[in-house]
Amino acid sequence: MRPTRRTGLPISRAVLATALAVCGARPVCAQATSALPHAWNEAVYALAQKSAAAMTPTHAFSTEVNDVSQEAPVELAAIRRAFEDDMTARGMRSVAAPADTQIVVSVSRTLAGFTLVAEIRRAESAQVAMAAVTSDEPVATQPGGEPGLQRKVVWQQAAPLLDFDQIAGDSNQMFWYFLEPERLIVFEFESGQQVLRDTQPIPRRYAARDLRGWISATDATHLSAFVGGGRCDAAWNPSLAMDCRDNASEQWPVGPASWTFTPGRNYFSGTVVLSSSLQARFPPFYSSASPQAATSGQGASRRVIAGLDGEAQLFDGTADPVSTFEEWGSDIVSIAGACGGNWEVLATGKGDWTEKDQIQLYEIRDRKAVALGQPLELPGPTLAAWPSDDGKSARLISRNLETGLYEASIVSVGCGD
Repeated sequence: MRPTRRTGLPISRAVLATALAVCGARPVCAQATSALPHAWNEAVYALAQKSAAAMTPTHAFSTEVNDVSQEAPVELAAIRRAFEDDMTARGMRSVAAPADTQIVVSVSRTLAGFTLVAEIRRAESAQVAMAAVTSDEPVATQPGGEPGLQRKVVWQQAAPLLDFDQIAGDSNQMFWYFLEPERLIVFEFESGQQVLRDTQPIPRRYAARDLRGWISATDATHLSAFVGGGRCDAAWNPSLAMDCRDNASEQWPVGPASWTFTPGRNYFSGTVVLSSSLQARFPPFYSSASPQAATSGQGASRRVIAGLDGEAQLFDGTADPVSTFEEWGSDIVSIAGACGGNWEVLATGKGDWTEKDQIQLYEIRDRKAVALGQPLELPGPTLAAWPSDDGKSARLISRNLETGLYEASIVSVGCGD
């Protein structure tokens, strides 16, 4: 919950980039005009990417689409429009036949579903590109009750709190790490007893009015703490040793990707590193959420960012956002749905630090955000929200306006009867 009045910064357009130079921007109109299901859109996008790699921008091309399977559940004209839009975005020029390059796209049926095959025919050569449709049916919500949010307060304290994590050492031992602006505190819970194990100072690297902090744990005895532009690596051997320094790479490895932090500020620059050879560029953001591939079956090209201008925007491998979601706050987290949802996101509400907050669960369906269940009311503002290690819950830091205490909570989704 970071008030938008703090930032009057201009927001640049998002630009996707990759060291392999194969991830061109995808046009908004491809989705707006094609009306293809997401899985088919992804397959057409991949096919256009491969087809463009086999050509040069000087080539004009014509397109023909055939349904070899005779079972395609989508319109062939929609496939053609989306394919031509994606190719045009990559610098190719779509013309009516005859053209120096003819691309024949065929829809084939396999045991696993459907496959798109592009024959790229030129006078001097012919090449073939293929892309599988990962699923021709949307992931259905399993029968059950309406999803409900549950919050469990696990810690309260008077001092400001940035993040926390709990990690099991063994069946009877649990370590709790609490990150404050200037120190890391470790408690051990063993057989029901709470013992203060250690306190380590964290030097201030940059002054920031709204300091951000995050804990990334490898296991119960190894973790990293990121505070502003600094990084501290801690390990038990046998006591806790911690090495703090400037975070030269500015990377916060959040889940399968890394976000690039802006030193001296309270937000991320917009660069998301997906792998050693692939990165994406978005407008600067406070937080970001992308589908969990293991549960949603969706690709990493989809991402929602909570921008500095107070708007949450959905990008789908595009240079421009395909959707804007109103009334979302600055903290968003992807979460695995208990009721079988496709891609679910927790979002805080708008407001400032003098107001009570609420958290709402949404399912991202194509380009829409559909509210699930009722919002969870909080006794004060949300200060931070981070995904849990297993992706099934979220770590929440808030401040209770009645008691003045900072609260560490675990928020999860329950599926009612």
